[in-house]
Amino acid sequence: MEQDRKRVVMRYIPELTEKDIAENRKYFQERVTLYKNLGIDFANIRKSILKKAGTLERDILEIGSGNGYTAISLAKQGHKVISIDPDKEALRKTALNLAYERLLGKVELYLMDGKSLKFDDESFQAVVVINLFHHIEEVDIVLSEIDRVLRSDGKLIAADFNKQGMKIINSVHKNEGRTHEDSGVTKEHIYSYFNKLGYNITEPKNRYHWILIAEKKIRP
Repeated sequence: MEQDRKRVVMRYIPELTEKDIAENRKYFQERVTLYKNLGIDFANIRKSILKKAGTLERDILEIGSGNGYTAISLAKQGHKVISIDPDKEALRKTALNLAYERLLGKVELYLMDGKSLKFDDESFQAVVVINLFHHIEEVDIVLSEIDRVLRSDGKLIAADFNKQGMKIINSVHKNEGRTHEDSGVTKEHIYSYFNKLGYNITEPKNRYHWILIAEKKIRP
């Protein structure tokens, strides 16, 4: 009950107008086209990563809302999705993109940090973390929380840019006069962490991403 009360406080309920949705869509499509011209199709990459994960159950937690690509893809498949982010602006972008797709009512959004998940142990059948690890400091705290809220026999779908993908992202940011942060978290570190916990891990291939599908074994 205490966790439920905390989540009510942290629930993100956006106030959106049709003008907000239309203006965001225009900007969003410009960004999509920019990256597509460089070879990265974020929406199709998300679909591909999720497809590689195989069958997913309905209760899914996404850590790192981003622009909503993953939440949109999962909601279209009929999954029950909770998406969290500590950045209110990221949640707003996700909400705007969900609203455009008429999917806002299918996804619960929470202003929440992955280092302190306000969910009970073994709450989710799947946890999805895509293009977030390079932003995370103190990653082991997040990994511990993922393991805690993931049910026995559940799946972690983890992916982030590889060197080729990061090169493209960095070039876009540089051209815009910005610097893209990189915490230095590696696939190898995440693999090692969950391997020590006894997860069964596979590494599907992708041109611009590393991917780990880690299945949690039933523990006595």
